[in-house]
Amino acid sequence: MHAKRLVRFRTDPRFVNVRQMGTVVALDLDVGSTGYLAEVGPSLRAFFRRRDLLIRPLGNVIYLMPPYCVTAPELDRAYEAIAEAADFVGSLKR
Repeated sequence: MHAKRLVRFRTDPRFVNVRQMGTVVALDLDVGSTGYLAEVGPSLRAFFRRRDLLIRPLGNVIYLMPPYCVTAPELDRAYEAIAEAADFVGSLKR
């Protein structure tokens, strides 16, 4: 299910180093500051929490580790939020 949903992020210039290992996915947002301590991390965490999603950003790196029982609609919701988060971060830079 991940591979199908990751296609759009691999060609999205706002993301780099899009990767998957088993059921874990990580995407790096292409922002000025990178790494686990990048200042965008707390903003991303709050963004996902406002949407009642437990998505773990470490700095500019977004990790998605859904449970094995995740449904396709739940996964779609998570990936839509990740795309919206890129828009959100872009609006912070303005």
